[in-house]
Amino acid sequence: MEKKMAIKRRAFQRVLLLIAGGLTVCLLGCSGNKSKTAPFQMVFCSLSINDKAVSDFGASLLKEIPELTIDGKAPMFTPMIMGEVKNDIEAGVMSDPMMGMAGIMKMVAIVSTSDLDVFVSDMENAARQARGGMFMPLADIFSGDDLAALESRFLSFDILNTEGIEPVPTGEKTPVCGIVITGNEKMKGIFGDQEIGVFIIANTKNLELSKKVVKTLL
Repeated sequence: MEKKMAIKRRAFQRVLLLIAGGLTVCLLGCSGNKSKTAPFQMVFCSLSINDKAVSDFGASLLKEIPELTIDGKAPMFTPMIMGEVKNDIEAGVMSDPMMGMAGIMKMVAIVSTSDLDVFVSDMENAARQARGGMFMPLADIFSGDDLAALESRFLSFDILNTEGIEPVPTGEKTPVCGIVITGNEKMKGIFGDQEIGVFIIANTKNLELSKKVVKTLL
């Protein structure tokens, strides 16, 4: 039984990696053809999200940074439940891999219809998207002095070899692309005590606004 679950989990992980890669292609391809201005969008991603807290945070942030309204379009603050529910064989708890995939498909749909700018996430989802190239390297965003001040909070993720039953690290890592913001009071109402990070989407058209939003969370 345990072997079957490992095989099922492995198949699910392969699908996740394929979707993550497809998401990046979609991100780089679909949004580049837009002629209309898209609203600024910030996504909050985890298996556990407080939707109301996301709305409250968005309203507060808009008051702090009113220029997030672009060409009369209000910013979007989007909660997204996404991730793989863990199985506990001994406890008899089994999860349907399709449940975790549903959130990823929703992400693909969002990317295909509107631009994303800032992504706040738990580590599992952040790692998956980072491996797909979704995030801009911090070296392309911040100056040397700013980077030095943030060094203890850098996030990069192991590149995985997915040929075996279980993915294993290759020894290589993604570029440094995120910043740990665990414990941020503004985010606690949304994520609770989870370990979280903040990231800027690789092809954001609102880089300066995205930087300003990120700095409010540091």
